[in-house]
Amino acid sequence: MATLQDALTNVRCLEALALPDEQPTIEPEPASVVYEVSFDTNFADRTAFITGIGKYNEEATICSGLNVILDEGESYAALLYTWRSMSRAVPAIKNQEQANRMEIYQKTVSILGPEVNKAKEMMRFVFSASTRFCDEVRTLAHPEKRKDFISETYLLTLAKLINMFATLDALKNMKACVNNDLACYKRAEGILNRGNVDAFSLQESQNLSIFFATNNSVTSHLKKQLEEVSGYEDILVETMNLCCQYFEQHVYMVPKEKYMLIKAVGYGLVLLDGNVVNINKLQKKLVLSRIDRLFRVRSTALFDTHCTIVHVIGVIVTTVYLCLFNCWL
Repeated sequence: MATLQDALTNVRCLEALALPDEQPTIEPEPASVVYEVSFDTNFADRTAFITGIGKYNEEATICSGLNVILDEGESYAALLYTWRSMSRAVPAIKNQEQANRMEIYQKTVSILGPEVNKAKEMMRFVFSASTRFCDEVRTLAHPEKRKDFISETYLLTLAKLINMFATLDALKNMKACVNNDLACYKRAEGILNRGNVDAFSLQESQNLSIFFATNNSVTSHLKKQLEEVSGYEDILVETMNLCCQYFEQHVYMVPKEKYMLIKAVGYGLVLLDGNVVNINKLQKKLVLSRIDRLFRVRSTALFDTHCTIVHVIGVIVTTVYLCLFNCWL
């Protein structure tokens, strides 16, 4: 009678049993597959529809470029929102005979210089973005273009641009510390480079001071350019009506999108109100009672602060450096 030990021995013998199937081993090792989904393509797939209607491909290309401007405007809004006065940490010059007076001016210019350059870049961005916006409005307001319809995506992108200008102008108006830093830098640079400043740098510095010192300078510049466009009011009215429609039908996902619709309509009224266009004559196209219902919202956030952490860290580092320099003196 076979025992358990005999059974185990027979099983072990099966391991050495050769069972040739005359089939080569060609199966590769299994590899993992990683699949990532990204819905933020910024119309990168527009070339796949080149055989379709060329109008939509053209609009997708334009919206892709405008989205780049919106992203850059978001970064400048974060810069303004997190701007804190760094000139307050600069040690004061007690008298003109102070021994380390020139050293303080040099440190002031070296520390505030990068921040002033950011302010200059923002001013250039606002001017270039407003020019691009007016060019798009001029194209859409052409009589031949008015015979065709404008897609909602295109109009919504224009509404986002209007909201961007409103946000930048409001943040600029409330940041008096920017003017203080510019004045401190300009004073220190003027003493160090006395007699050696070229005309272009001097003119740019004056334009920068006027840009930040004047309230609603972004709005004034944009209105001046828009009033040179024939029929711009039709494009703005169509954009505002779409925003009202989206708000009434709750076509938004997050509060940021909801507030964008409200601010675009309000700022659109500001852009329409001028010497060229009379809002009262646009009542057939723009129903003011409809806009009144939209403005019943109690409060509207000016700026979403989710992307400002990097700018906050930069401001903190610069301010701490100035404080340490002040203590060292």
